[in-house]
Amino acid sequence: TIVFIDGYNLYYGIVRHTPYKWLDIFKLFQERLLLPETELLEVRYYTAPVLGSLCDDPASPQRQRQYLQALRKLHTEKIAIFEGKLVKSTPILRLAEPIPAAPELTMARVVTLTEKKTDVNIASDMLTAAFLGQCEQVVLCSNDSDMEGALKAIRQHCPAVRVGLVTPIASSDHRHICKELKALSHWVKVLKLDDMAQAQLPHKIPGTSITKPSSW
Repeated sequence: TIVFIDGYNLYYGIVRHTPYKWLDIFKLFQERLLLPETELLEVRYYTAPVLGSLCDDPASPQRQRQYLQALRKLHTEKIAIFEGKLVKSTPILRLAEPIPAAPELTMARVVTLTEKKTDVNIASDMLTAAFLGQCEQVVLCSNDSDMEGALKAIRQHCPAVRVGLVTPIASSDHRHICKELKALSHWVKVLKLDDMAQAQLPHKIPGTSITKPSSW
């Protein structure tokens, strides 16, 4: 099995408002989410460096680097991290509803962030793994319908490859699972807070000076 994680989808889907940000993603899947007999070859984690100029906390970029370095050091052979980028833009957009203090205002310039490369990197890597027979099972950790095409191609052209879906949603309501991804998966699990609580990195990464940040 190879696991493919959409880092931002995982973070904003469930991790963000929890105390479990020091998450050991390899342990999470190996010990909590996959069957005991599963041979977990690799966990591939796709993310993008945060932009310090747009963070509420200026320490956010450093914490992210600490976390990624902790994963690399603890699971050198089992975790691969792929970084895209965040692109800032300032389009002028129409207001969804009037602002009482400025009723004449109908348009406003806003700051938007777009994550680049992650979706296509995950899709192309899943397809490559399936088509080249690198694994017997691909597991996607995401609830993003943009992954539908990749899963559909795997199911159509690689019928021997099993597809698993782990959805990072804060709700326990299964109706919030992306129905397109669910329909293309052999099995589906909703990531639970208890799973994350039981799969935390050690406070200090052995053999390094990397420690869990004191605050987030």
